[in-house]
Amino acid sequence: MNSSYNKDSFSSKWGLIFAAAGSAIGLGNIWLFPYRAGELGGAAFLIPYITCVIVLGITALIGEITMGRLTGTGPIGAFKKALEMRGKKGRLGVTIGWICVLVALVQAIGYTLVVAWVIRFLVDSIIGPAFTAFDSTQYYNMAINDKILFWITITTVLSGLSILKGIEKGIEKCCKLMIPAIIILLFVLTIRVAFLPNASEGYKYLFNPRWEFLINPTTWMLALGQVFYSLSLRGSTMIVYGSYSKKSDDIISSAKNIVFLDTLASLMAAMLIIPAVFAFGKDINSGPPLMFITMPEIFKCLAFGQVLMVIFFIAVFLAALTSLISMIETIVELLQNKFKIPRTWAIVFVCTIITLMCNIFIVGKVRGFINILELHLIPICALFSAIFIFWVVPPNNVIEEIQSGHSRPIGKWIIPVGRYVLCSIIIIIYILNVTK
Repeated sequence: MNSSYNKDSFSSKWGLIFAAAGSAIGLGNIWLFPYRAGELGGAAFLIPYITCVIVLGITALIGEITMGRLTGTGPIGAFKKALEMRGKKGRLGVTIGWICVLVALVQAIGYTLVVAWVIRFLVDSIIGPAFTAFDSTQYYNMAINDKILFWITITTVLSGLSILKGIEKGIEKCCKLMIPAIIILLFVLTIRVAFLPNASEGYKYLFNPRWEFLINPTTWMLALGQVFYSLSLRGSTMIVYGSYSKKSDDIISSAKNIVFLDTLASLMAAMLIIPAVFAFGKDINSGPPLMFITMPEIFKCLAFGQVLMVIFFIAVFLAALTSLISMIETIVELLQNKFKIPRTWAIVFVCTIITLMCNIFIVGKVRGFINILELHLIPICALFSAIFIFWVVPPNNVIEEIQSGHSRPIGKWIIPVGRYVLCSIIIIIYILNVTK
């Protein structure tokens, strides 16, 4: 099905892979994943996380990309067309599509605020104040409040410019450069940390499970939320990116590569930050300030610390930017497709709204905001998406779409896995968490 406007597309499956990996690899990997692993017992968090990635993440990712390519449009049009394939009116699909798009917008607003902090820390790492500050906590409290509107504006301008040239020449080109750079930078820092005294204690903490955390439903819900947060599975972005992919692209292969790159980035970030925290006797349960307070204190104690600090925040910035532009693109696609707004003006409108809305968020509430996204909004939108692709869309249409571009017969395993495993586990873990 063709979209109602002249739709740009990725040049190849690697364009989709790098763009989707760019959406997936972000603050959820470098900022959120290490402190979740630290708070929730190391391997006791890794076990449910990797389980959810393999059992649920790949299936959900295949489903969302398939939904986008099958319908050729973003979530509002995709869910509407899914119902119409069953001979039903698409009004409910439109409503659910709007919910998913609004969740993406809300996430983009909160995300922009944190990316603005990252840019501030990167700039101040280069010119010196972030590295030379006597008290990292005091500097952090100052930096996240001082001239924050300026740094938010810089963030949205950079994001808008990154996608201005469209999909192939904008998003795809940026992500093909940035994703390898992120992996290389994280690898360099991870190797350096491995040689720190007492770093082995961090590895022991990370890879030895604490069973009391493993039997806690919250650990599993947060692991599931982390998977959906990190892989951008919220019934919007991956549907949009799927709509930009070609029929010749192998969706299954693409999904596996996206998950591999995303999981690799998460594990490297954890193997960088947690051993460094143990090497210098810092608090592993420090939560969100782990990246902004603890890591700068560690870099101050290392030879060539300022250079390493700059490298670290460049990696964080690149990861954060590729994720943010995917959220913005979700809204831009809607404005182009549904309201026929030219791309440039759609980008200006979205970036302006995000800039203005960012100022209503209180800095101290960011952690609670992330918890709401992880525990409620994102899993619910991911569930909506799974229900539509695996229950509403006729199974033959799903199989045919996935088969397109795949060299070998795939069988019909994806349908029961999506219906009974993916949907059921999301519901069960969500109920266990909210009723505990």
